[in-house]
Amino acid sequence: MTLQRAALWAIVIAATMYLLVAGRGLLLPLVLGLTLWYMVDSLADALETPRFGLRLPRPLALLAAFLVMGGLVWILGRTIGHNVTAVAAAAPAYEVRLQKLIDSGASLVGVEHAPTLGELFDRISLSDTLAGVAAAAASVVSVAGIVLIYAGFLFVEQVQFRRKLTILLGSGPHQARVRSVLAQIDHDIRVYVRIKTTLATAISAISYLVMAWVGVDFAGFWAVMVFFFYYIPTVGSILAIAAPALLTLVQFDHLTPFLIVLLVIGAIQIVTANVIEPAIMGRSLNLSPLVVIVSLMVWGTIWGVVGMFLCVPIMVVLLIVFAHFETTRPVAVLLSADGRIPEPVVRGAD
Repeated sequence: MTLQRAALWAIVIAATMYLLVAGRGLLLPLVLGLTLWYMVDSLADALETPRFGLRLPRPLALLAAFLVMGGLVWILGRTIGHNVTAVAAAAPAYEVRLQKLIDSGASLVGVEHAPTLGELFDRISLSDTLAGVAAAAASVVSVAGIVLIYAGFLFVEQVQFRRKLTILLGSGPHQARVRSVLAQIDHDIRVYVRIKTTLATAISAISYLVMAWVGVDFAGFWAVMVFFFYYIPTVGSILAIAAPALLTLVQFDHLTPFLIVLLVIGAIQIVTANVIEPAIMGRSLNLSPLVVIVSLMVWGTIWGVVGMFLCVPIMVVLLIVFAHFETTRPVAVLLSADGRIPEPVVRGAD
C-alpha cells in the first residue's frame, strides 16, 4: 500500500511538473496578474487601516494603491529601459577594457597568449548578452496588457469570492480549516513581502550612494538591479555584489573603486541577508534553507526569472497547506527549518 501511494505521488508530481512547463505561456501572465492583484490589494489594506486619525474609504484606498503601483512601475520601466540602452551602447568600450584586464592577468601568471573574450564566453559578446536582456524585458512588457486584464478581473471576482467560498464549503470544520489556511497564507506572505521590500529599498539606496560616490557608471540602473536581486534567495545576493563590482573593475584603471564597491556592498548584503533579515523575519516563514535553494533551481528552471522571484512565496503556501492535512504533514515537516509546523485548527478526515 505504501509503494502504491509513493508511485501515485510520483505520477502526480511528474504530471504537475509537465503541465507547469508545457503551460508556461498561459500560466505566467495569470501568475503575474495574481501577484499584481495581491500587491495592490495589500497596499490598499494598509492605506485603509486608520493612521494618525485618518482612514481612507476602500474605493479611495484602492485608487491610491493603483496610482502608487502604476507610478512605481512607470519609473522603474523608464529607468531600466533608458539604462539598458546606454549600457548596450557602452558595451564595446567595456569589452576592450575587460580584454586588457585579461591580458594583464595572463601576463602576471606567465601565460603568453591570453584567451580572448570570444573564446572565454564561447563567442558570445557582452553587447549580444545585453541585447538578449533587452529582448527579455521587451517580452515582459508585451504581456503587460494581459497581466493587467487578469488583475482587473481578479478584483471583480474578489467581491463575490467570500460568498462563493461560504456557499461551497457551508458551515462546519471544513470552512474553518480553509479559512485558517487562507488567513495564515495571507499573513505570512504579507510579512515576507513587507520585510523584503523594506530591506531591498534600504540596500539599493545605500548601494546607489556608494556607487555614485565612487563614480560608477549607471549607478541608478545598478541600484534598481540590486533592489530586484534581493528578492531572489542566495543567488540574488551574489549577483547584487558581483555585477556592480565587475563593472567597477572594468571601468576604472585602478583597484581602489573596485575594492570599495565590492567590500561595502558585499558587507551590506551579507549582514542584511544573514543577520538582519533572520532577526526581523523570525519564524514567520520557517523554511529550510536547503528547500529554498532547491525551489529556486526548480522554479527558475520552470518559469525563469519569474519563478526565481516567486519560489519562496510558493513554498510558503505549500508548507502551510501541507501542514493542515494529516496525510501531508510529514512533507510539511521536511520543508520546514526546524520541524515545527502550524497546527491545524480542525482535525478530521481529509
